[in-house]
Amino acid sequence: MRIEGRVRLGYYPLPLAEAGRVRAHLQLMPGFVALDPCAGEGHALVAITAGVEGDRCGVELDAYRAEQARARVDQVVHASAFDVHCPAESVSLLYLNPPYDFEISEGKNERMERVFLQHTYRWLRPGGVLVLVIPCASLADCSEILAWNFKDVSVYALTEPESAKYNQIVLLGVRRTRSERERVRDQEVSWQRMEYY
Repeated sequence: MRIEGRVRLGYYPLPLAEAGRVRAHLQLMPGFVALDPCAGEGHALVAITAGVEGDRCGVELDAYRAEQARARVDQVVHASAFDVHCPAESVSLLYLNPPYDFEISEGKNERMERVFLQHTYRWLRPGGVLVLVIPCASLADCSEILAWNFKDVSVYALTEPESAKYNQIVLLGVRRTRSERERVRDQEVSWQRMEYY
């Protein structure tokens, strides 16, 4: 991660204009449960779920940002997303804008975008929607998880200056059911993964 990013702790909040564009692509049903495991101050989650009654939940590592998010989001946990035990298949919308960095551990280095996606996508119920905001270059690292577990995927470049600076994209996808995953063939996954490169 660049020095500027480390100072910001990998925090790249989604500009509200971009959140409004994402919202235009979503059809939320009243009573939805939305989760942002990297909630920041909660602005983005509120904006992409605006206008519909539902439960908005967030997890935020930074104490100050968690406190700010509590003023906007229904439930906020001040913790690492990796320490939170969220029931599998319990949310209908997962908004994920993870830190942009590498996880450095014994024997392997992985992109944090992939690590967060691997950890959190199971919280999304089948038929639920993933809204993933990452740098375009990180999309290939997430391709295997996305190809096996998501359908009806759309990818859009973000255009606000702060987003364009980091070459951010937003990916929208619907989580497959277990039977849909069982019917997916290796060749289909390979083709889908190629589209993410």
